[in-house]
Amino acid sequence: MVWDTLQPYVTRLGNTPFALWLGMSTWRIAGLLTVHLFGLTLLLGTVVLSSLNLLGLFQPGKPPAQVRREMQPVMLIGLAIMLASGALIFTGGAEAYFAGYWFRLKMLLLLVAVTFHLTIYQLVSRRAAPRLPRIAQRLAGAVMLLLWFGVACAGRAIAFF
Repeated sequence: MVWDTLQPYVTRLGNTPFALWLGMSTWRIAGLLTVHLFGLTLLLGTVVLSSLNLLGLFQPGKPPAQVRREMQPVMLIGLAIMLASGALIFTGGAEAYFAGYWFRLKMLLLLVAVTFHLTIYQLVSRRAAPRLPRIAQRLAGAVMLLLWFGVACAGRAIAFF
């Protein structure tokens, strides 16, 4: 399986001097987790508003393309902050995180969410409303919410299991 293929790289990463230094301090990891949650707030806030617009529950008169354009800078900043801080958090405890079911689920959901966001959501939000069935917009909004909140919930579960 692909996870087994990645294991030697994870072990090497987790044993670098930087990873050991990072993982030895709960304050460093706590600070990174705080930054990670800030990025999550930016990302999920924009995802919720964009999805609610597609569902017709937030600014229903505003075209999805306009909402996407307005939200995209904040969404990208949130995603960048999350990816950067998440990579550092992972580095500080690479082997322990990598072995966990919830971490692996989070990574799979993250991959699916980013792929969906860059393909289906972009396509649906760029199309003119009359040219696309309303059900397609609503479905895209609901799936986007489920995927991104799935990533957040799986990430939160890492701390508990």
